[in-house]
Amino acid sequence: MNEKIKKMINEYSNVGDFYGPIEEKRIREVEDELNVKFPKQYKDYLSTYGSGGICGIDIEGIEGDLGSSLVQATIKYRKLGLNENAIVIYDLGEFIMCLESNFEDSKVFSWEPGEKKMNERYSSFDDFIEDYFQEGIDNY
Repeated sequence: MNEKIKKMINEYSNVGDFYGPIEEKRIREVEDELNVKFPKQYKDYLSTYGSGGICGIDIEGIEGDLGSSLVQATIKYRKLGLNENAIVIYDLGEFIMCLESNFEDSKVFSWEPGEKKMNERYSSFDDFIEDYFQEGIDNY
């Protein structure tokens, strides 16, 4: 995760905005449950923050032994036709933002229920986080 994102989080987060660090073992369990491998940037986010966000922008993730919002969202949208290799990272209601699993890069795609194709929106998870967190800060 780049320094600009870390600075945004340090400056704008409040207690309880993020679940907290997730152990590698728990991350592997979730990968196995969804039959995916998380891209490195997203895995770094999970191991540092778990889930959550700032200024109303909450990224799906893992909440320790309490469960996983990313598993719930991903399963929900797979039932509606989402690619089996996709991982939901942000649910906007009418469309979602997701990562393609099993790849080294962490391109972020948008997808709408009923669509067959995901549309590339960001070249990396860090670019996505930086843009969405900045939007949240600007509108806070």
